[in-house]
Amino acid sequence: MRRIRSIAIVVNPSKKGATEIARRIETEAARELAKVRIIESFPIPHGSFAETDLCCVVGGDGTLLGVVPEAIESNTMLLGVNLGKLGFLATFDPEDILPRLKGIISGNYGIEERSLLCCSGQNNWAAMALNDLVIRSGTAGLIGLRVFADDSRVNDYSADGLIVATPTGSTAYNLSAGGPIIHPGTQAISITPICPHTLSNRSMILPDQTHIRVEIECPHATRKPEVTVDGTYIEHEAIFPIHITRAHKKLSLVHDFNYSYFEMLRTKLYWS
Repeated sequence: MRRIRSIAIVVNPSKKGATEIARRIETEAARELAKVRIIESFPIPHGSFAETDLCCVVGGDGTLLGVVPEAIESNTMLLGVNLGKLGFLATFDPEDILPRLKGIISGNYGIEERSLLCCSGQNNWAAMALNDLVIRSGTAGLIGLRVFADDSRVNDYSADGLIVATPTGSTAYNLSAGGPIIHPGTQAISITPICPHTLSNRSMILPDQTHIRVEIECPHATRKPEVTVDGTYIEHEAIFPIHITRAHKKLSLVHDFNYSYFEMLRTKLYWS
């Protein structure tokens, strides 16, 4: 792998010890002649990763998800230092990153390319998702959604909501809703209803070249949908119908060479 010459450190100061770890990473990186700067504002300013080889995110998976749009736009690799609860994306522990940083800067690291969802709708709305797009009722109760795959009607869902997830996002909300774990190397998109009224409605896995369209079944219903993309809230129903496809770009995640997806699952999910 190529040598890292410029690093941006995005720190979540609300996480205990995050600022101290970021400063230590900054000091260590500067010793290796890497151009380095710390970004503490959130959301990060547009263009923060211009001419940046690597972004080191000190926080957790939520912090890392927040910088994905900038990383995609600038073709910047992401490395996550986990100070959160699980760390499916931020795979470096705080005690691991400093002794490994010199090797990473010199080019001793592995890269995993993660697929993204390209989401679009009315009023020129568009977004990229590393994990998922989630549609939920704005109030307590069921919402009616109609799903199409390449213009073929899949199903009409009466449920609390719907999750459209990448393989990366399969271990996020999708897993909590009873959806399948999908290896990140799989070329697939999952659709998982949230608490469906019809118990036979289960997750579906579609080829990732599928064009998915989601419509509101009853546009004038009193219950209005709320949409989130990687946890970021979208205002209201005016963006429907929503179109979802695989993005042409992929996100580059930096891992240690001894990283194992299955070991990560066993550890994070407490499998015996």
